[in-house]
Amino acid sequence: MAYMNKSKTDSHGTPKKLLKEIAESFGTLSTFDPCPLNDNPEIDGLKIHWYDYMPDKEAILFINPPYSKLKSTKHRLGWIEKIYMSARTWQSPIKIIVLLPVRTDTQWFHDYILKKGKIKYIRGRLTFEGSSNPAPFPSMLWCLNL
Repeated sequence: MAYMNKSKTDSHGTPKKLLKEIAESFGTLSTFDPCPLNDNPEIDGLKIHWYDYMPDKEAILFINPPYSKLKSTKHRLGWIEKIYMSARTWQSPIKIIVLLPVRTDTQWFHDYILKKGKIKYIRGRLTFEGSSNPAPFPSMLWCLNL
């Protein structure tokens, strides 16, 4: 089996075609992005209350989190736990759709993904914006409060 290098960046743009399909299937997507496509973002989406930043509270918050920071550690909160806690604690539940790699063997998948929301598996491999090759893993959408 060949070794596959990890990406040098977490900035992988969501395919525009996928965003269009999500909006057509679920509704308007928020213009706020808690994970801006930038290796040095001005805001840290793990440390803010997203609801405060959403101009349209009825829109769906789409999140394509950095895949290297999905899991929580002793030193920092991970994206999966932040999303899970945020979907449960807002007074008026925000609709959230998260693009994730399919990793059904992980602890975070069993502890969070399977406990709340719905999963929609994406057929085939996504080619992220700025990349000429498809991702080496399958992807899924984690849908919360929809």
